[in-house]
Amino acid sequence: MILGEIGAAEVGSTRIPKGFLLTEPTARAPLPPVAVGEEWWKISDSTTRQFELNPCGTKGKSRDGRVAMRTITHLTSGPSYDSEQLALYPSAGSAHAAFLRLSTDMKRCAKQETAARPGRVHVGRALRAGDEAMIVGSHSSRKGKRDREPSSLWGVGRRGAALFLYTHDIADRGVSEKIAGQVRKMAEKVCALRGVCG
Repeated sequence: MILGEIGAAEVGSTRIPKGFLLTEPTARAPLPPVAVGEEWWKISDSTTRQFELNPCGTKGKSRDGRVAMRTITHLTSGPSYDSEQLALYPSAGSAHAAFLRLSTDMKRCAKQETAARPGRVHVGRALRAGDEAMIVGSHSSRKGKRDREPSSLWGVGRRGAALFLYTHDIADRGVSEKIAGQVRKMAEKVCALRGVCG
């Protein structure tokens, strides 16, 4: 469903409230002493930041019409990396177009194997959440066969005029289930923002 002119105007004036993202309360809280120097949180409200799922490795600023965005990244000395992103668009149609571009780029920018390096392919499977969603794994490929287990995982969802992504560089089953749960939770929560769900 495409938001009408009134809905689009409401989304255009929407801001993401402080503390709205799922990981944000933890990200904004002071680190306990034991975690100082062992983990780092960063919060950005840049609307031109590339999505964490970036199959083509696109550089520079993204200019796809987002009206608000927040990115939270979390790095540990493990090392491990995870992130959360929420982007708001002026309409459900433009958010759907952004979701579709991610799906298209996964196929368009698969890296072919060479003698010097393995190939790289992103594989998505549908997830029942919001208006559309998927779990994406990044796989290496050697001798024409992709690794069974991915090296990184993303959860991507859209509800109305909002697109949200969850990233983790550990790809075990528990992480996959966690990411799927985060996508489903945000698919419900994001409708609290004015104009996002129509």
